[in-house]
Amino acid sequence: MSLKFFNKASAVLMTAAMIVNASAVLNTGTAFAESTKYEFEDAEITGEVTVEESADASGGKFLKMTDSGTITLDFDVEKAGMYNIMIYCGGIGGAKQQNLKINDVSQGAVGVPESDGFEAVKVSSVKLNEGKNTLVIEKSWGWSNFDYMTIEEASLAPITATQTTPVDPKATAETKNLMAYFASVYGKNIISGQQEIYNYGPHDFEYEFEYLNDLTGHYPALRGFDYGNFCCPAFGSDDGSTKRIIDWVKNRNGIAEATFHLNVPTDMASYKSGSKIDFSQTTYSEKTDFSPSKAIVEGTKENEYYMQALTTLAAEFKKLEAEGVPIVWRPLHEAEGGGGEEASWFWWGREGSKVYKDLWKFTYKTLTEDFGCHNLIWEWNSYNFDTSADWYPGDEYVDIIGYDKYNCTQYLAENNWQASLSHNDSAISPIFYGIMEKYNSAKMVAMAENDCFSTVGNLTSEKAGWLYFMTWYDGGSDNINFLTNPVFNTEEDTIEMYQSDYCITLDELPADLYSSEAKPVQTTTTTSGNGSSTTTTTTTTTKPSDDKFTFKQKKYPVEMKDGFGDTLTIKIKGAAGASIGGGLGYSNGPTPDDWVNIEWQGNADSDGNLVVEIDTSEIPEDVTAGELQIWWSNVWNAETETATDKDCELVSYEGGNSSSGTDDTVYGDVNVDGKVNISDAVLIMQSIANPDEFKVTEQGKLNGDVVDNGSGLTNVDALAIQYVEIKTITSAAFPMTSKEIDALSK
Repeated sequence: MSLKFFNKASAVLMTAAMIVNASAVLNTGTAFAESTKYEFEDAEITGEVTVEESADASGGKFLKMTDSGTITLDFDVEKAGMYNIMIYCGGIGGAKQQNLKINDVSQGAVGVPESDGFEAVKVSSVKLNEGKNTLVIEKSWGWSNFDYMTIEEASLAPITATQTTPVDPKATAETKNLMAYFASVYGKNIISGQQEIYNYGPHDFEYEFEYLNDLTGHYPALRGFDYGNFCCPAFGSDDGSTKRIIDWVKNRNGIAEATFHLNVPTDMASYKSGSKIDFSQTTYSEKTDFSPSKAIVEGTKENEYYMQALTTLAAEFKKLEAEGVPIVWRPLHEAEGGGGEEASWFWWGREGSKVYKDLWKFTYKTLTEDFGCHNLIWEWNSYNFDTSADWYPGDEYVDIIGYDKYNCTQYLAENNWQASLSHNDSAISPIFYGIMEKYNSAKMVAMAENDCFSTVGNLTSEKAGWLYFMTWYDGGSDNINFLTNPVFNTEEDTIEMYQSDYCITLDELPADLYSSEAKPVQTTTTTSGNGSSTTTTTTTTTKPSDDKFTFKQKKYPVEMKDGFGDTLTIKIKGAAGASIGGGLGYSNGPTPDDWVNIEWQGNADSDGNLVVEIDTSEIPEDVTAGELQIWWSNVWNAETETATDKDCELVSYEGGNSSSGTDDTVYGDVNVDGKVNISDAVLIMQSIANPDEFKVTEQGKLNGDVVDNGSGLTNVDALAIQYVEIKTITSAAFPMTSKEIDALSK
């Protein structure tokens, strides 16, 4: 039995308090090679790019790009794999951005910080070929200097999210369960999504969805809606969005997402509050005198207008909440626009990042606290510029971070876009990992809009773990067919994506998606380096009946400080006499095919305790992390010759060079002050949110790992310590299982 690398929707949905860390895609065995340096003055140049001399530049020379041109630099790597590229550059007279290609595949825009010298700009996790590779920098904004670049092997960060419960403390059960489902598939699969067209568009609302079903045999799992027109005070009317959302979620068991392209008067100074005006006199672009800073100030016309829109919107959200329908809510998107403080495309970003963050927080408070809308999963849009984090409202106001991927289009002028000349199905893994790193892996990262959704091969080989994609609709004001135009998505790629085991479609969502007992469909697959997939086992599980428990695979991250040593001893608590088995997995190379499993099994004693020693002597010394998996747990009845599934949990693990618990462990004492109280819980949450500022000692990490011991510090550990503070339990109950914590939280 061999558990392959990419499992389709494989985790059991648990209560929101239990889900903390999403699945990790491990590549911990790759060590950094010494970086190799390449001078840009050796590149081939075109247009207005010149070689300049400077004593401050590496080698005494650098390239200066002004109003046009390209820089093409060839370089070699010894083996194919994932690499980090550091570009040393500086923007002339301000921050700039240029277009970046690697081996003729767009990697999006690279932000060039303002500098009189040369600052390091990291392009994370780029897939390179063995031998020759080519980097091309194309003028976008121009006016930048380029000195040199370095290349080194990348050790991919685990695809995790430390905050996977809704930020709204009063979130509905359905909202919590949807977030928990997202967490269960994040890093393992991608959820398919499609945006519906706006009201009065060139075709009906179902066009894109029927196209996908006719072509692939599947509908997307996630459907995008827009409340901008409906809730616009200037001209809005009911376009049926709420009814369609209820139908999609309740009748078709889908997931709903909504954007908010809210138009405002172009001439707000002349607008009479409460009046209706023609659509042509409004805009959601930055070309208006509507002030977002005034929108949050009571008594202003802007505030009256914005509150009218939010009041209409809240009424629709309450209708959804009454039907048990949660929604991924994506307002005020793409605020930063082209980067920095003054390049916003929309009115909500036209006065800069500080005003924008105030507007986001005002919107959050108004909808959740004032109007009581508790069925929202708040999604915020980021870019990967050096300035992008300046626009972030904060962890306490955001559930998911989205990125809008349009690297098959060209911007001409005045919001006019056209299809580029060539198909581009890059997974843009540098942007995915860059955004993860920028926000400390606190939130799940999604492809909130896209032209091309990439390919299964690129997504899996580059380990770009986007939570979902959301292809934009066909037609519209720019008359671009984002879904059906082969410049973006060929029919072959669309069929492969929607029929692949990596992609979750509507029919593959759990039957009880919005129930805490929902069980996802499982498909075990292996994905080769060239992107081909072979299905090896398919098991569909549904909500268990009251008298029958169905065991679901369990996964626990395992960390070893200085390698694994010769043995790993695991302790499991289960049913008396149960047969329990699984594998210890680790990555031994850069591709999914390099995943290795060491299988183990044993029988629990009469008290349900099982101790297993796993031979780890063959694991390479540079592998410092892995994943312990429990595949089955059942009790055999000799008389009936049947096996009955029984639950179990990992209690602890201990290896030759590391342990999930030591003789010095004082469970719950995270700050190592000899006491177990609320300050220990606070330190856990602070360290997860801001690990650079709030550090936990190694002993503190061992002390705080009180739930599912061996899984590392999580917010669930903090929750358990809070139960000690309120005297629901004592610290003598530690370590505990997540199942025991779940029972306390009910």
